[in-house]
Amino acid sequence: MKAFYDAGKLACVALDAVTGPQVFLSGFPLAGSDPEQGQQFLLDHAAEHGNCLLYTPDDSLSLTDLGVLLRSQQVGAARLTRPLFVKEEWLESQYFRDHLPLEGASG
Repeated sequence: MKAFYDAGKLACVALDAVTGPQVFLSGFPLAGSDPEQGQQFLLDHAAEHGNCLLYTPDDSLSLTDLGVLLRSQQVGAARLTRPLFVKEEWLESQYFRDHLPLEGASG
């Protein structure tokens, strides 16, 4: 798990696909799942609960009103879901949204 700060305040928590910790949204495991199943779950959840959806250029999906961004992470030969919990201002910012979890991003 990695935490990112903005002006000394927590702005993003990025969980690892393998080491987690595991978190659930309506019973669905957000860390370590199949990315296609994860995206379908978020689409279904948004349709059922009226959440706002946002796709990023790397085809990640976010429920912006919940602050959940579901990225994928390469783990050996597989890709698994990696959830990020992000403050609203960062999801609204194209730079932060497109570079989260900021590893290797230049400022």
